Amino acid sequence: MILYHYRSIESALPEVENSTFRFASREELNDPMEGYLNIYWQGDRAAWEGLFRNYVCSVYQAIEFYLLRADIDMLQHNTLLTDMGRFDDVPLGGVLKKLGDSFLADEEIQRLCSIYGDNGLKAEREELQMLLRLIHNKAMEACVQRNLKAGLVPEEEAQPILKHLSAGRARVPAYPYKQAEEAIKSGEWSDEYRQVSMKSMEEIWEDLTEQLYIKAGLEDEDFLYHHGDKKDSKFTEGKAESRQRRNWLSVMVDFPRNYMEQLIRMTYPESFVVCFSARNDNSAMWGNYADNHRGVCLVYDMGEEQAIRIGKASSLTQHKVKKVTYGGEPLERNFFESLGRFTMPQIKRWLTGTGGISSCCKVYSMETDVWREQYWKIFEAKNYRKLTAWAHEEEYRIVIDNMFYEYSKPETRILKYDAAALKGVIFGINTSEYDKERIVKAIAGRGEMCEDFVFQQARYHYKKQIIEVRDKALWKLKRHG
Repeated sequence: MILYHYRSIESALPEVENSTFRFASREELNDPMEGYLNIYWQGDRAAWEGLFRNYVCSVYQAIEFYLLRADIDMLQHNTLLTDMGRFDDVPLGGVLKKLGDSFLADEEIQRLCSIYGDNGLKAEREELQMLLRLIHNKAMEACVQRNLKAGLVPEEEAQPILKHLSAGRARVPAYPYKQAEEAIKSGEWSDEYRQVSMKSMEEIWEDLTEQLYIKAGLEDEDFLYHHGDKKDSKFTEGKAESRQRRNWLSVMVDFPRNYMEQLIRMTYPESFVVCFSARNDNSAMWGNYADNHRGVCLVYDMGEEQAIRIGKASSLTQHKVKKVTYGGEPLERNFFESLGRFTMPQIKRWLTGTGGISSCCKVYSMETDVWREQYWKIFEAKNYRKLTAWAHEEEYRIVIDNMFYEYSKPETRILKYDAAALKGVIFGINTSEYDKERIVKAIAGRGEMCEDFVFQQARYHYKKQIIEVRDKALWKLKRHG
């Protein structure tokens, strides 16, 4: 099987010279819907209580990170307390237990758990995010009070925060408990009605928050992060304080959204991909992925097994190249039934409420493989599915994940491939002679047999209005050394 890899010159050079693929994270791909999985929350009272217990404890951890002046990446992506049990043998474990117990004893939290848990209501993303916004100030107050009692925050610093939180809680609209309870009895409190209402509220909240951030950014140019400088360590003192104020808002305002996103990422291992195409003549792909036709298209032979050996330099293993499917029914998973990456004790901690363990735990029974098969089937599907708008790419891909190896850092995702699989290169319509020379030199310097390496040229057929690929018949490489 022959597949094609569209690349800019700067991306192609290390791929050719070092025989390496660089696997991309989801955020680096060009489709924000890539790997989309519709996670929803539907469980009994114990499951919801376990979620809200984790929420308030994660808020507590976020405040601790802020006080330690953690950067924005940490506050946005690493504040979820995935395993509360790891603190059982240290004093923090006792603090978190008391915090969780007192939060679940709150009347408002209990009413929410009753409405959603006792009635088996299904909450989509927007609905959960709005629920978390509605209880967030209450969770913040509980955490600040706990730190105040423990002497971790001085009275003079805690009281203004508590006053602000109390005033903010008064401004946040309350969940319509009475309306919900009456509508449930009459059968009118449908998922669709609730989700439309919550989505509308969430959109208003998001727009107002963004407007406030932009206003603050206009008043203080160091307040907002720019994607190119958020990791810049050369801050002036004033700039550092501006960023610290922005970081506080990440805890104060953005946390419900960041927490929900972390929950979604937690359900499956993070995946990374290298993408190929069955086509070498797609003008849009030449434009998008090969630097407006100034790059190249590398030609790989995946063999009859449709696989290639990839790994660390000393250990290459066979990886299948699989075809991407386009369209299809939306992929869905219930969060409370998607904790398969954890041990059973960890799952039980997530699904334990004031009255015991949730019935959702039954799906994790080791007596049946049905759940496990369905869980990994969805994982496979989300890694190899895209919207129909991308069908013209005829994509194939190789996927690696964080299940057994850690690939989160970019440098760990640069992996060797079997050099013999690279069989040719197609130069773009606008590839310069200088860049062609660089590619030829990189190929010649690999040290492998090059006699069967094929050079080709893309060109535009004006009458047919298509991209054609022709062999550069006179171009041959000989073995060096």
